[in-house]
Amino acid sequence: MNRRKAIARLLLFGGAGAAIAGGAGYHYFNKKPDLGDLDQYLPLIAELAEVIIPETDTPGAKSAGVHDFIATMIRDCSSRKVQNRFLYGLEDVAAYTRTKYGKSFVHCRKEEKEAVVAHFEKKSRPWEGLMGKVSSRLFGDPFFVTLKKYTVIGYCTSMQGATKAMAYEYIPGRYKGCTPLQPGQRCWATE
Repeated sequence: MNRRKAIARLLLFGGAGAAIAGGAGYHYFNKKPDLGDLDQYLPLIAELAEVIIPETDTPGAKSAGVHDFIATMIRDCSSRKVQNRFLYGLEDVAAYTRTKYGKSFVHCRKEEKEAVVAHFEKKSRPWEGLMGKVSSRLFGDPFFVTLKKYTVIGYCTSMQGATKAMAYEYIPGRYKGCTPLQPGQRCWATE
């Protein structure tokens, strides 16, 4: 066999292997998800959201009911890619916490929860440049990006978040596009 045939076959098998791996990954994220599992993960979602927006002098994400909002958004308003990535992310968090700490995320101490969240935030950073755009387009947003986005939206649109964590005027008068904030003032929910 000469070199040209060997190189051609090597490229052919390498390309076929890459196509099979890409097709399997594409199928993995685009199959019909089992959304019945989402209800069993509600306590985990609530604890993850509470780590992102903890309770201080204002209510936290758990008391605002953000976990129900996140489950509704994943179930009813997200594409299959996002649903699959979110469910795989929840499974990954549960497995990582069990192997690292020997207990579920819900039963971990505050410092352990923060360490797990920091690990998954670092892990789910999107790639830079063109590869990041292609990955996001093919496979959807990473798990932690989706979790943070829905946590913030759910908290800011909840009654607890809008009235107790942000400045709220029931009848806000006229619209001002740029409102200066005073030192120590909360952001506006209505202006």
